[in-house]
Amino acid sequence: MQHDLERRRQQNLASPRQDARGVTPSARNFALAIDRQRQGLERIPLLPGARKDLVAACVALDAAEALAIAISLDDPQAELLRFQEAARAVSVPVLRTDLLLEEFQIYQSRVAGADAVLLHAGAVTREVLARMTQAAKSTHMAACIACASEEELAFAAALHPAVIALPEALLHLPLPPRTLLLALSGGPALRGRADAVLDEAIGASPDPARSFRALLAEES
Repeated sequence: MQHDLERRRQQNLASPRQDARGVTPSARNFALAIDRQRQGLERIPLLPGARKDLVAACVALDAAEALAIAISLDDPQAELLRFQEAARAVSVPVLRTDLLLEEFQIYQSRVAGADAVLLHAGAVTREVLARMTQAAKSTHMAACIACASEEELAFAAALHPAVIALPEALLHLPLPPRTLLLALSGGPALRGRADAVLDEAIGASPDPARSFRALLAEES
């Protein structure tokens, strides 16, 4: 984690600061897309932004009736344009999941077409986390706060995010009322315990749409 933090800080230093003025609000609702009141487990394919066929893969997943798509950027300056092309090409909400450390990245994400952002509670100070959460809300994006401990969850809950994200080992922790739960990984056993789960295996597949359909058929 420390290596990832330092690498992202260096990337941020080289990245232009996004002006919040003129950022248009998101019209797609990530929280609504995954809210099935635990009656079903929504699988959210997680694709690397470096995929050469990212746009085509996202379009195919949209056609396969994925209710949301997640994208992680390893090199934002090089991959944000492709992220933007993918977000514009689909009708479903798009979640950005890579490490975000500063408020300008929230506006940067929205300009690129993100409808939700994953914020890591343990990667920033509480003050910064609060500012980033509010920035996401101000652009009508869903703030999904990932927590790695009960203490992080308690602070995140006080910020009233649309979604709390937890590793499978912490899914037993109680959540505030009307808070959606996103599992960071896991299989069919999550059904009834989480509203949705990030699925990196689908996103890494040569044909994500085909893998998505096959997995849904297995679980139905």
